[in-house]
This record gives sequence, structure tokens and C-alpha cells, in this order.
Amino acid sequence: MSKTILTFDIGESYIKIAHKEKDSIKVYVEQMPENLMKDGIIQMPHMMTDFLKGLKKELHLPKGDCGVVIPDELTVCRTLVLPAMTAKQLEVNLPFEFSDYISGEPQKYVYDYAMQEMIYDEDENPKEMVLTGAVMSKESVASYVNIFKNAGFRLRTLIPQEIALTNVMRTALEAGRVEKDKEYCVVNLGHRATQVYIFKGDRLNVIRNIPVGNVAIDKVISENENVDEFVARTYKNKNFNNILEKDYAKETFGMIAVEVMKVINFYRFNNRETMLEDMYFAGGGSNIIDLCNSIAEANALNGRRMIELLPDGMDKNTDLSGTLAIGVLLQ
Repeated sequence: MSKTILTFDIGESYIKIAHKEKDSIKVYVEQMPENLMKDGIIQMPHMMTDFLKGLKKELHLPKGDCGVVIPDELTVCRTLVLPAMTAKQLEVNLPFEFSDYISGEPQKYVYDYAMQEMIYDEDENPKEMVLTGAVMSKESVASYVNIFKNAGFRLRTLIPQEIALTNVMRTALEAGRVEKDKEYCVVNLGHRATQVYIFKGDRLNVIRNIPVGNVAIDKVISENENVDEFVARTYKNKNFNNILEKDYAKETFGMIAVEVMKVINFYRFNNRETMLEDMYFAGGGSNIIDLCNSIAEANALNGRRMIELLPDGMDKNTDLSGTLAIGVLLQ
């Protein structure tokens, strides 16, 4: 595990911060300034720097190494099965594995990986390795480093969502919270999109991105209550006047559940012997119990709380929208 003690997951709607202190992890969730982050891209770096400075002062955030979750729009991740090789050999081979996914010279990119499994031959010699590989432009890396540096932070770790969540599952496996040969589904209910991950133990087998998220709930509240989306989001988060129990909100929950169901049904069709039973929820939508229940019921799966998989020292009331930020701490 790295020396990182502070991690950030920057979304369009909220920034999630995980802070490791001794044997405990605390999560902060703060609202983002409007239009500062759009489609995974920081629109105004200088304003992001000022925003981070303000959070550092307001939340009394500590000095030390920090990390950040990189949005999907800035990275390419792939599950790779390669012959067993050394770390130096991997440095040479990773650019070739991503040659079809990048433009320009390979040296303009940063490559990284997270080991999933080492496969051995009958003589117990390493034969193949399964890993999650990732690539990101050096320009994007430099931009993030400068933003955090100017805000008074030492940015040391940048990893994509897939690896952050894999870290959570790996730690859960090591702690006996999940079983190596059992399947688990994690649904990350984000602002503009929903990701569906299916793991076998801590090995990521499937990831699908659904272009519908919590903003769909904001929009339907906005339309029915005649308020702008910012106010509608506040209504949603506070369940103002039991707004989440209204028919139009439940219909939207059902629509999101159907989109997730399409992914699960496709997985079941292609894996006829699957024994998938449990579904966990992360992201901002994990705080909407009726939404989570709707998705779990539509898929005939056990709806579980992500807190069950997180490390010891987590408060049971931890905001699970910070799951990915916690995953960076576990790198």
C-alpha cells in the first residue's frame, strides 16, 4: 500500500475526498462549482486550483502525498492476458498492447497496470499473467499535477476507476469479505453515467458503461416541480417532501434498472453457468435506497451495501459515493 493519505474523486456534481488517519478512513463529499467539470474534463484549471485551496482550508486537509481517480474520458483500460514477464519487460510491452487505442507517439503517454492473477504451469512455474492495463496522455497527467501542486498538494497517484474498484475488491478478498471463485456485481451510480462491473473474486471480468445516471432523476424532478436542475438535485439529495416516493421518480428508477438489467441479462446469456447472487452499489446514487432496491429486484439479485466490502475502520454511515476515492488509498 502506498503512503498516500488523501485521495480525490472529482465528479461533475460532487467531489469525494477520502482521508486516511491512523487506522481509520474518513470520507468528505462536497458539491462542485457548476460547470467546473464537464464530460470528465476540468474546464478551468485555475478555478479548480482555487476550489481545492478552499477545501484544504475548510476541511483542514493534511499535508502529504495525495491521489486522484482519473475519469474514464482521460484513460483507456483493458484486461490483458500476457506471458509471464518482469516489470521491466512490461514497460516495453504495454505500449504495443495499447497501440490501437492511442494516437500520436507512444512516448507521449503514461502506462500503468494492476496485477489481477498469475497463472502457473503444472510445474508451478509462472506461465501467464492477467492484469488491468491503463494508458493516459502525459499532457493530462501534467495538468492534474500542476492543478494540485498549485493548490498545495503533492499528487503522487493517478489511477482510473477500474483499478480503484479492483483495489477495493482485492482488499476485500484478502480480508475474507469476498470469495475467490464467487461472482459479484458492483453498480457505480454516477451523475451522468452508470458503470456495471462484474468481478470473480477480485478479478474484473466485465465492465459496461451506461449513458444514464443520477442527472436523469434531477431532470425529471426539475420538469415536474418546475425548478432548475440545481434545485432539483437538492430536493433529490434531501428527499424534500418525500419527492423520491413520487410516481415520476419511481418510473425513472425503473428506467435505470432496466438499463442495468440489459447488461446483467447479456452477461447471464453468455455465462450460462453463472451463480451471480450479490449486487453492491457505489456512487452518488447509492444513497438513494429505493433506486438501489429497484435495480437489485429487477435483476433478482441480493442488494448489498458497499460498506460490507470496505476496510475495517470505516464508519457504517460512510457516504459510499466516496468508494472510488477509498480505492485509491488502497493502491
